[in-house]
Amino acid sequence: MKHKLINFVLFQSIWFIFILSAAHNSLYGLFVGLSLLILQYLYGKKLFADFILILLAIVIGCIHDGILNHFNFINYNIVFIDFYAPLWIIGLWISFALTINHSLAWLQNKTALQVFFGLIGGPLAYLAGEKLGAITMIHEHALFILAFSWALVTPILFKFYTKGT
Repeated sequence: MKHKLINFVLFQSIWFIFILSAAHNSLYGLFVGLSLLILQYLYGKKLFADFILILLAIVIGCIHDGILNHFNFINYNIVFIDFYAPLWIIGLWISFALTINHSLAWLQNKTALQVFFGLIGGPLAYLAGEKLGAITMIHEHALFILAFSWALVTPILFKFYTKGT
């Protein structure tokens, strides 16, 4: 239980650090967030399974947020390396992936809950990011697109969940 709580606290800490550093155009937050990501990964008990999820999250995150950026659904406040999807967003995808085998493992084999979690949690995270100044939702249907896309993506990530150590 302690392991899952630490994983959850690290995820929340990383989320706030990346969002606030993006909102304030701070490179300092990027380095702190990346350091915590490494800690979150190394603290995990399923390193290979987590590594596979990290790779999947990088691909999905680049495509997902790259499309949102390209089609002007969302504007990301960036000063970091200007990838198609900002580096801090990819860091958030990695951190989320590192919760799948740990603090969110209770959602495994509960596809309806995974869809619901993505449908609600995904857009709420982006909305909170907007309220804190890290992003701007440009398109009037951005929240709907986020809800739909996260409802699809969340169960996909859970398909790579691995039981055991």
